[in-house]
Amino acid sequence: MTRTLLLFPIFLLAMQPSIAVRQGTATAEVFIRRYTQSNDFGRLALWHEAAAECLKRISVPMNEIAHNYYVRHGYQKWAARAKKEAQEIQEQYRFYRTRAEIAWDRSETRRGEVTSSLLNAERQNIAKFITTWLPRYPDRFYEFGIYPTFFRKQREIAEQRGDYVKVLHLEADAAEMCAAQYERIPVASGLKNYEKHRDTYRQYASHLRSLAQQDPKILPPLVDKGKPIADSLATLAVLSQQKAAVVLQIAASDARVKAALAGQNGVHAYPTFQGFAWIVSFFNHSRGDIAIAIVDEETAKVLNVF
Repeated sequence: MTRTLLLFPIFLLAMQPSIAVRQGTATAEVFIRRYTQSNDFGRLALWHEAAAECLKRISVPMNEIAHNYYVRHGYQKWAARAKKEAQEIQEQYRFYRTRAEIAWDRSETRRGEVTSSLLNAERQNIAKFITTWLPRYPDRFYEFGIYPTFFRKQREIAEQRGDYVKVLHLEADAAEMCAAQYERIPVASGLKNYEKHRDTYRQYASHLRSLAQQDPKILPPLVDKGKPIADSLATLAVLSQQKAAVVLQIAASDARVKAALAGQNGVHAYPTFQGFAWIVSFFNHSRGDIAIAIVDEETAKVLNVF
């Protein structure tokens, strides 16, 4: 039977907001699993703290931005949903903080020169990991989460009614929300160059509102410029398909991965860079995840397979 390995682009397209805003934390779970298996409680504690930090610095502001918008514009059902989601985020935050304390209590080598060196190195990895995730949501605002699940659907309704003024205002609202995400997440965290992203989307929103004042009878082409703006503003280094393909081959060649994939059909592979390492997920439609490999960016070695 034929087995196929496909290199997928970012899979967060059209993801439900309640899942999307916590994807950084969910990805941290891979490293939590790594150190749980090895009983490395010091580094396990750090990754529990990292998961909580992702919630605090990414999920909380994204949720607040969305909730405030829904309340301001009278979308009561969506506001209630966002409020419930905020409670879930806080529960998750407390969970990870508690798990971090438990791991620290179990860590026999929390202090000491050797351990300090290991922990400091892991802290540096975590800093790279979080820095990679901070701009990920605003950079992909028009691809997943609230834009396709809310704004696009509201726009479709307005277009069906021929209410092009409403369409322009919705797209302006979306651009302003994208700007707010840049402001509250990467800019607030001190990442450089993202003020430009914020300001560009604010200007785009302002121009859309100016067009709306003209009461257009057809939609101007500018109304679909949000995604192209994101593409033109990309500041993170775009990791080449060639690099991803090399990482995929390294992971697929590991004996543990081969054993896990033996006899499986229609296997897909999805490599993603996490700031200091790659996570390569192997899955198919019948079983979901079959194997996950962590590949070190510097050494190109497979660190773990689950």
